[in-house]
Amino acid sequence: MNNADVAELLKGIDLFSKLTEAQLEQLISLVEPKDFCRDETIILEKDESVQALYLIASGEVKVYMTDSDGKETILSLLGRGDFFGEMSLIDGEPRSASVKAVTAASLLVIRREHFIQLLRSTPELSISLLIEMCMRLRKANRHIGSLSTMSVFGRVGGTIMNLIQEKGVRVHDGSGNMVTVIRNRPTQQQLAEMAGTTRETVSRIFSGLVKKGSISVAGKDLIIYDENFLEDKDLKE
Repeated sequence: MNNADVAELLKGIDLFSKLTEAQLEQLISLVEPKDFCRDETIILEKDESVQALYLIASGEVKVYMTDSDGKETILSLLGRGDFFGEMSLIDGEPRSASVKAVTAASLLVIRREHFIQLLRSTPELSISLLIEMCMRLRKANRHIGSLSTMSVFGRVGGTIMNLIQEKGVRVHDGSGNMVTVIRNRPTQQQLAEMAGTTRETVSRIFSGLVKKGSISVAGKDLIIYDENFLEDKDLKE
């Protein structure tokens, strides 16, 4: 990526959207491009060897945790314009989760010492980072609450609702009705790992939702017709 491409990417990220041109140029001078292959590990949970902020220029990555039995729980799927690594960047502690490339991915890396220096000289960036971290904490709290209080059907519905909030697009369907579309939807295995269940259970719930007319699948797109039904924490097949 050339500097113009990097600048365009950074301007589209809320965290950096309020920076002046001079501040943006300073930030661009600090980023280091790095490419990762599909299924390549980017960050390992509890690692403290590299403390940096990662910006996604292209591709998709998953943020996940692994329990003592080796079972993965996906915390988030991130794509172009998203970033990760901000917690260890601020407190210097070991990584709280692992990150792996779902597809080939190009990232921009900002090392901790450079980013801290930028925070000290740019109060606007500090405020934007605090807002972003609060949003992510609220999302994590909702996720924890859903895993502990909802039925498995409700957890899957809640996971779809989170995807709607993060990447849903409102469009008109062939009949002129408004529907929500999630482009490049997660696989059923990924949804299962996000909802804390099995792929077979997600497949069964999807079949039930399709029969009820709440959702449909078209290629890599997930189309949602009835969001109110998905919000039911006691969702049943």
